[in-house]
Amino acid sequence: MALAPGMTLAELVIQRPASADLLERLRLDYCCGGARSVEKACAERGLDAATVIAMVEAIDERPEPGPDVHDLRRASITELCDHIVLAHHEPERRELPRISELLDTVVRVHGGGHPELADLRRVFSGLRAELEEHFTLEEETVFPACRAVDAAASADALDDGVLALCEDSHEFAGEALSSMRELSGGYDVEHAFCGTHRSLLEALQKLELDLHQHVHEENNVLFPRVRERLA
Repeated sequence: MALAPGMTLAELVIQRPASADLLERLRLDYCCGGARSVEKACAERGLDAATVIAMVEAIDERPEPGPDVHDLRRASITELCDHIVLAHHEPERRELPRISELLDTVVRVHGGGHPELADLRRVFSGLRAELEEHFTLEEETVFPACRAVDAAASADALDDGVLALCEDSHEFAGEALSSMRELSGGYDVEHAFCGTHRSLLEALQKLELDLHQHVHEENNVLFPRVRERLA
């Protein structure tokens, strides 16, 4: 399939997984906003869609994509579920408490002169609670049902409303990430107040990148494939 400005951001990343890093740098939302066309998304950002497509083509000419690029086009539904838990749920679950501790320290030391830090902690706390509940829902209910659909054992075990609930949670996470980026000054470590604040900014940016890939793999790869089976 040839790349074109009329294709969606999700289709672009599915077809060319290595393009995700470029879209991140251009601030083009390919996860929650993956249904938008490349042309429309670029117009909203003041970018030229043809130039972005050319940049993606150039990236794909590299002989060896980076180790963090995941091409899941050929993965089964079961493999997708297993991958998401291993590559995203487990690392994120470990990282969330560490970020909370960093935030507590930074707010305690610098919060008096920077009230935005308390807002950042509040938004992150809400995101953490949402994510931890989301992980449990998927691992105990959604993914087992998806695996049953994959094995043709049962299509009744999964209601589309549950997938929609997961997508709503993804929207919440996307909005929280946007707020956190704004409250953190775009994660500019050059303006960090101290070493702990630098570590916090680096951890939040890493979490943002991983959650974008995580949501993309569910919204744009796993869930459409499950819905196709249920149709």
